[in-house]
Amino acid sequence: MKALADARPARLDPDLDSRPDPYAITAHPQPTGTPAARRPARRLVLAGVLPTMALAAAGAVFLTIGAGGTGPAGTSGAGGRTADATASAPRTARDVLLVAAERSGAGPTSGGRYWFSDQEHGTVREVGPTNRRYQIVQRQGMRVWDGISPSARSVAFVRDLGAVPFTAADRAAWQADGAPTQWVEPAPKDIPDAEPIIIRGTPGPETIRWDAARPMPPDATGGNVPYFLAGGPISRAELAAVPTEPAALKAWLLNRLKASEVQKASNDALCWSAQDLVVDLPVSPQVRAAAYRMLADLPGVTSLGEATDQRGRAGVAVGFARKGDGGHWGQTRLIIDPRTGQALASESWDLGAGRAPKATGALQSYTLVVSAGFTNDSPPAPQK
Repeated sequence: MKALADARPARLDPDLDSRPDPYAITAHPQPTGTPAARRPARRLVLAGVLPTMALAAAGAVFLTIGAGGTGPAGTSGAGGRTADATASAPRTARDVLLVAAERSGAGPTSGGRYWFSDQEHGTVREVGPTNRRYQIVQRQGMRVWDGISPSARSVAFVRDLGAVPFTAADRAAWQADGAPTQWVEPAPKDIPDAEPIIIRGTPGPETIRWDAARPMPPDATGGNVPYFLAGGPISRAELAAVPTEPAALKAWLLNRLKASEVQKASNDALCWSAQDLVVDLPVSPQVRAAAYRMLADLPGVTSLGEATDQRGRAGVAVGFARKGDGGHWGQTRLIIDPRTGQALASESWDLGAGRAPKATGALQSYTLVVSAGFTNDSPPAPQK
């Protein structure tokens, strides 16, 4: 999807803000190379922050935990523990999720003029000479100040964090390739007027992706930027009314999914929706706890044991896999801090083809929750 966005001719988008944002159309995890298996997307879909193209795709966490990332006063970084802190972590997926529900449900429901979220999104891509390909991680950061009070200004910043070699072996191959600082990929042949895709290895300046001082997008309601959940956009007022009991939450999500034209009502969709509630959306602790408890009772959710996210923060992981129409298995992983019940990251993996998913696979993409929470600090100027 990022390739599609990058390949779109610039002349078709005279207004920079109307150019497709690839993270608005990032799909639920399905393996690379099997487009028929891809499902509609989810991902921090603030419809005001991301373009209306996000509404063609289908549908995180209020953190109050220790250092590891920094944000405005009143917010917290996600994680910062060492690996041995998981020694007493629960071992089954159900135990992990029920403990997460109990420990995350006691957080404050408000406390600031803004909901602040700082996330890093990464996609693994293959580059380099034909006979010596290697992998890099293309990274983008997004910081959002979503105004809670009517007078608060909502704004989102995005920044190209630069692509880096994925593994030590990839770094060696990158060095053998002359340590390039950018890669140019040919334009997709099946897209009319497509342009070459440029991937840069150096960070760029932060830019304003959306600002509430500009006219509200046509799908904004009630003066609030709508988010995206269970197959459709959802406003802050609607998020405030999400059920806080697991059975009621499941029924409510299924009703939304049945009414959706972009996502089917299924256990997979319920898993994705639960993940959205505990990773991306500014909901109450009670709603997050209900999402964890609902996820604990869904079939196919498995424990993956101790895990570290792409910043090396330690936690425990649960996953759910599905076989796509193309025959490949895709798996979504949720990495949780067992001491606090807060999500550190979500990841998409390719577990290969076959009758059953492989025990190990290849990382496709990830989202890190660097910092999130309520704050009274106003949005700053973009970072240079």
